[in-house]
Amino acid sequence: MKSKAIMDQLNRLAGCVQDREFDQARSLSRTIFNNLLKSVYALVRGQASAAIMRGLLELEIEIGGENSEFRDFASGQLIDLFSRGNVIRHMEMEMAPGPNLSTALDFQVIARWLEAGANDDGFPRPASLRFVHAWLTLLAEETGLLDSDEEVTAAPRIISKTAGKKVAEFPDEGSPFTDPVTDMTFVFVPGSTFSMGDTFNEGVEDEKPVHEVSLSDFYMATCPVTQAQWKRLMAENPSNFSGDDHPVEQVTLVDVINFIDKLNAASGTGLHFDLPSEAQWEYAARSGGKNELYAGGQSPEAVAWFEDDNLGGTAPVAQKTPNKIGLYDMSGNVWEWCRDIYHPEAYRRHTKNDPVCTGGSTDRVIRGGSWNLDAWSARCSRRFRFDPDLFGPALGFRVMMRMDG
Repeated sequence: MKSKAIMDQLNRLAGCVQDREFDQARSLSRTIFNNLLKSVYALVRGQASAAIMRGLLELEIEIGGENSEFRDFASGQLIDLFSRGNVIRHMEMEMAPGPNLSTALDFQVIARWLEAGANDDGFPRPASLRFVHAWLTLLAEETGLLDSDEEVTAAPRIISKTAGKKVAEFPDEGSPFTDPVTDMTFVFVPGSTFSMGDTFNEGVEDEKPVHEVSLSDFYMATCPVTQAQWKRLMAENPSNFSGDDHPVEQVTLVDVINFIDKLNAASGTGLHFDLPSEAQWEYAARSGGKNELYAGGQSPEAVAWFEDDNLGGTAPVAQKTPNKIGLYDMSGNVWEWCRDIYHPEAYRRHTKNDPVCTGGSTDRVIRGGSWNLDAWSARCSRRFRFDPDLFGPALGFRVMMRMDG
């Protein structure tokens, strides 16, 4: 939830109060509160050290369960996460606090108002809803989610749509999309059902059995994240092989999560960025589930950077032939982190629809092969495991995107 969306929702709340649509105003107040909590938490998470990040990830699982994602948490779960994770203390240490930050962060007070408002007898008067509107606006302004040139008045007002930060245009479904924060380009990948796994019978046991998987629509970045894109959001470039158009490498999973959290915090509402699941990765690599050995065809030389190229390091992205949906470097150049936890029996445990493996080890899946390995490792079906705390000069990542709601 970013600046324009916050302004739009606060405008809607103001209109509901002015039109005395109290039931709708109460419901909208709770929705805005929940969305702001998620956005504030994403900001803190994106600035956290590796040690703090690991603690927060463990706490998210403890509160929401193994398959949980904090963006799906209810407000009560988020408040619990803020409390037990010392999130407010981290905010006060990391942020340049505004003059009313401590008031804005008193979540328990506003939560009690909203809980009372869940009943028909709760804050039916416009004055109470004006207070809620003012507090929500204060929270957005003091945490930097919403820019404001003047103090919010006691009565709800319509906030100028020209105020606030520049955000992404919402993409037309099916059209390519360029994120204005990083200049990453994404192509639309229409969902379908495909046969996942070693369809050529050239792999190893963890690539089997071949099984049907059905995926929802998503967007995939055309290239692995480059060093220039990384530096748009991150202070230091960890890469061993320097070059703005080369893939960023030597990134741990925590580094990658930090980058994606910052991207989500800076980009437009309704757009959610993440690592691809390995099912999404393989489906996209195979040009939308086609029976391709490599990402774009049966010959690695045309589509992949691998040991036969004698590079001695990474190559600039998008120099070889893309696959049939416009994705480059899915085979070779750098391995790419995926969202799944590695399990050797994952393919026997997959659900059919949008599977993600969330248990079985601490290692994560990486895909795609790299500049220093053979063509066999660059096959679309090749799975590899990697310690999330480690990094290497042949390991980068690619970002997927979905439209929420």
